[in-house]
Amino acid sequence: MKILAVETSGKTFSVALNEDGRSTASFYYDCGYIHSEMIVPSIERLLKDTGNTFQNIDKFAVSTGPGSFTGIRVGMTAVKTFAQILNKPVAVVDSLSILEKSFVEIKGVKTISAIDALRREVYVKDGEKIIIKNIDLFVKDLKKYKNKILVIGNAAISYREKLCKGLGKYSVSLPYIMHMPKAQVLAAMAYRSLESTDYTKIKPLYIRRSWAEETDKK
Repeated sequence: MKILAVETSGKTFSVALNEDGRSTASFYYDCGYIHSEMIVPSIERLLKDTGNTFQNIDKFAVSTGPGSFTGIRVGMTAVKTFAQILNKPVAVVDSLSILEKSFVEIKGVKTISAIDALRREVYVKDGEKIIIKNIDLFVKDLKKYKNKILVIGNAAISYREKLCKGLGKYSVSLPYIMHMPKAQVLAAMAYRSLESTDYTKIKPLYIRRSWAEETDKK
């Protein structure tokens, strides 16, 4: 089973190939919003370097967001196009779940994924549902875990000072790279347990309208 995964939900983006549960190659970029220019060349290089072609891929995987509206559209469009042309299934997963699977839980420490939604808000999980929460309310709800909590996701970078003050320095102690969802993790998830679906049924996970759409509406 060969799975090609694409993660473009944020400022960073990555592509990865998983073969029978083993990560054989991946590219990770953190140099601005260059997704549309680099996604296809990156995939082509990855396939060439591993001796594969598009026809060898059994399944695609893509992140649905939440995150950058433009980034999500770029990844979704690319994967849907490949899946349609090659008649291959697609596995989808939200970016918060990818972050959760990127880190091994520590006994006695609560881990929570949070993505910056801008406007002093974060995307977080409420059970199986993804919601938007004000950063002050987010900190208040988690104060009982002070000094025993790790925040995973770029919210830990954007609101570092507030999280550090309210939840303790340990909450923002992970290195920068750990806060970015990666295609390598997504590919592993797609191999292990994610169900596949037809490309026509996959949709981006937009929790709210983009800033441009909201401004235009007003």
